[in-house]
Amino acid sequence: MGHVTSDHTMQQELTSDGDTTWNPLDAFQDGARCEYAVIVLNRPIRWQHNVLLRFWQKARITVTVDGGTQRWLKYLEEQEINISNIEHKQYVPDLITGDMDSCPPYIVEKFASIGSTIIKTPDQDNTDYTKALLEVAHYVKTHNINLGEIYVLTETSGRFDHIIANINTLYRSDELVGNIRVIQLASNSMTWILKPGMHSIHIPEILVQQKSWCGLLPFGCTVNCISTTGLKWNLNKTTIQFGGLISTSNTYEDSKVTVNTDTPVIWTMGIEFLGRI
Repeated sequence: MGHVTSDHTMQQELTSDGDTTWNPLDAFQDGARCEYAVIVLNRPIRWQHNVLLRFWQKARITVTVDGGTQRWLKYLEEQEINISNIEHKQYVPDLITGDMDSCPPYIVEKFASIGSTIIKTPDQDNTDYTKALLEVAHYVKTHNINLGEIYVLTETSGRFDHIIANINTLYRSDELVGNIRVIQLASNSMTWILKPGMHSIHIPEILVQQKSWCGLLPFGCTVNCISTTGLKWNLNKTTIQFGGLISTSNTYEDSKVTVNTDTPVIWTMGIEFLGRI
């Protein structure tokens, strides 16, 4: 539902010990404010090549995960990019991880021969996504990299259990990568977790003008008290929970959205207009 509350007034003075600023689309602009990693999962890649290839090139660490390696190679081939050509070396992933049950060995060997580090992660108690985050954390530590964000390419279509497993990994991100922010990136949306505290999310003007969608989703447990500003339908010390009130199909009244929450909550937003930014 879009209209989440009948009270359009908002308490303007929201205070909290934590205050986190999000500029989620900065990495797609000329001046990314921090170093970031890109992880390609075994999901369809539906990005405009002029957007995705530039985004990949600017990443500090690049990773493909199991069958995502084959998908990445196919995507490059569709853009007539030959990874064996030294001029295209920037498209070779730094790391290839996973249990390697979804990628033909010859593709793994091909990338290994031109510079990728192969890390097999056979542990079946964790998903390949989870294991990839652990490997990025290890890589960051051993190479002394000050990484700010990890963008994980994963479409939100397909098997529902996979979609939910990916959300579960977001909830585990603290234990996996510490303070590095993990943002899931589909061709039409971005999704991440907001920890307890105050958050300021800066929305590109085009998304405000186009009334692009956004939502706040209380996975796992009830969010007892959450307040927002900048949305068309704001929350004012509201309780949101599945089986009760949740905030979906919301949109923006301002280019700055604030969220003050007492409980971890999922923020998701449409980016269908990314190609025009």
